[in-house]
Amino acid sequence: MSAGVTPMNDSKKDYSILIVEDDPIIARVLETILKDSGFSADEPVNSGEKAISRVAARKPGIVLMDIDLLGHISGIETARILFHIFNIPVIFVTGHDEEEVLIHAKEADPFGFLVKPINQNILNTTIQVSINLHEKLTGTTEGKTGGLTQIQCEELTGSLKPVVLLNDRNRIIWMNDAAEFLLEKSYSDLLLSDAPSLIMMEDPTSGESVDIFSLDPVFERPLKLKQVQHSKQVVPKIFMINDSFGDISGYFLELNPASE
Repeated sequence: MSAGVTPMNDSKKDYSILIVEDDPIIARVLETILKDSGFSADEPVNSGEKAISRVAARKPGIVLMDIDLLGHISGIETARILFHIFNIPVIFVTGHDEEEVLIHAKEADPFGFLVKPINQNILNTTIQVSINLHEKLTGTTEGKTGGLTQIQCEELTGSLKPVVLLNDRNRIIWMNDAAEFLLEKSYSDLLLSDAPSLIMMEDPTSGESVDIFSLDPVFERPLKLKQVQHSKQVVPKIFMINDSFGDISGYFLELNPASE
């Protein structure tokens, strides 16, 4: 084993690692390297959309992220969401070593940047350093409350309540099945769409439009959904999400069905 590489130990098994890579051969190589290094590797995914859905369903300890991915959302934007919303550290594993790519990638606050082909010892060391850094970060005052709360994480997939996650620009980054049914649109169709222009509501009595994104958190009045085929009323609640640095990183939107 090379100098500077921490010996394998049982603690590695506590960190499941998700690989986000659109080349199946590279994904399998990374998966083999991780398992040979003593880590637990989740089944790889090949797009940012699938990565977000996987993390929403089952949070990994860390993510290895390619920059060029299938679909409408880049690896850099996906990494930004995973860290700032879900508080999951991301290491970029990419074929790009251009300076402008690195500058853009830094906007996602990655915990590492590795250029393919990957050396096992370097990957192993980078993962362990990232885990240590993330544990220290989550021990700070801001870090302890960074990302979704435990209750919110449980509501993402374990609740029949419609839930929509937004980034700090009010763009839709994820929704559960209940929200898809309520809004009559699929998550893939609405990914990165402007939420205020798509989730519109009105007072059921007066017909006056209501901006739900400026409502007080204690708001409890049912509103009527607009732009849907079937008449539906909900009690919307929106909560801010802060990242590990204490900055607003997104919003957790509940659309609780109300009696008509």
